[in-house]
Amino acid sequence: MNRDRARAASGNGSANRMLSKRQSRRKFLKHAGAALAAGAFGAVPLRGYAADAINIGALYPTTGGMAQIGVGCVAAAKLAVEMINEAGGIKSLGGAKLNLIVSDVQSDTTVTRTETDRLITSNKLSAIHGCFASALTLIASEVCERAKVPIITGSSSDQLNKGRTYTFTPFARASQFARAQLQMLKLVSDQPKVAVVFENTAFGTSTSNGLKELAPGEGVEIVMFEPYSAGFTDASPLINKVKASGANALFSVSYLNDLILIVRTVKQVGLNIAINGGSGGFVIPDFYKNVGKLAEGLQGVAHWNHDMDANAEKVNAEYKKRTGEFLFEYAGGLVAQTFMIADALERAASSDPQKVREALSALDVSSGFAAMAPGGKVKFGPDGKNVYGRPLGVQWQNGDLASVFPKEDARAALMKS
Repeated sequence: MNRDRARAASGNGSANRMLSKRQSRRKFLKHAGAALAAGAFGAVPLRGYAADAINIGALYPTTGGMAQIGVGCVAAAKLAVEMINEAGGIKSLGGAKLNLIVSDVQSDTTVTRTETDRLITSNKLSAIHGCFASALTLIASEVCERAKVPIITGSSSDQLNKGRTYTFTPFARASQFARAQLQMLKLVSDQPKVAVVFENTAFGTSTSNGLKELAPGEGVEIVMFEPYSAGFTDASPLINKVKASGANALFSVSYLNDLILIVRTVKQVGLNIAINGGSGGFVIPDFYKNVGKLAEGLQGVAHWNHDMDANAEKVNAEYKKRTGEFLFEYAGGLVAQTFMIADALERAASSDPQKVREALSALDVSSGFAAMAPGGKVKFGPDGKNVYGRPLGVQWQNGDLASVFPKEDARAALMKS
């Protein structure tokens, strides 16, 4: 009898703890969404009917070589939609809830084209977000432009802001990343000589060309400028060239798997060189998981980081509860993008993609989760680019990614080796 009571008490205790966790989670979602509704949308009375759900498309690679990032983005997208829906949905549309429709683009450019077209033709969409990888987003945005469906993206290629009217980029561009990397380098070297290695994709070529063009004006000498085939299996020939170049710093414009191989190879050949991993694979938790202490002190750039403001820290805490990892650049930026879409829907009072595009083009926020970007402001210019967009300089410190540059955005001091 006593054992039965003990087991029952234990069961009740576990149930109470689970209930407490669920209540805590609901409290976060309610308060987070309520802050957005009050700050960004204003008080709008609910209509007296059940509104139809609003479909938002999500294009992300959840299989293939980019799946590590894509899976995290989908988790963040679901969190953002849940936050908005828990807060009452889109008030000007009778409390309509957002319905996220995810499409796996399989880390493949051909699949991206067909999946974007299928997503649009098979569903009544108000907007799309995706894909984070510029090579994929350039294709997806072409399809969206033809279909006249707005797409908002964290991709950094400057090409996305040329000749497009339905594409919106709320964060820093590749050319801005390049300048930030060059400026950060001068903090650690008086006579910087840089080897630039980059994958031969839209992301790699656009970012590296920005480095090459801006280096002379920043007082940085580029002594090696070398493309490589993305997804290579042996970095030794490339790193031996870096070693022979006389460079005292290495800029690697690479996604995750390539960057892991490059960093490991630098260590294996005994090359003592400062590394700035840029964006891409450098800024996600899996990078540290794979290279461990080799990551400590390495620098990079990002368009978003989880320590940059109070809203980012709140969302990061919830995301970490769900996934066990910090909210990385692309996923965190995606939360902000979802709130930007919600803001546009609220002001448009319509789910029509043309009206949503018009509302996005007039977006001008400086508070709430929709403004969760470096500097805390988002306003789109005629080319769909955030006029306030700027990158953050980041550094791996004690297994976490800390914002260290520029001074006004720094949340930790730069570690010098």
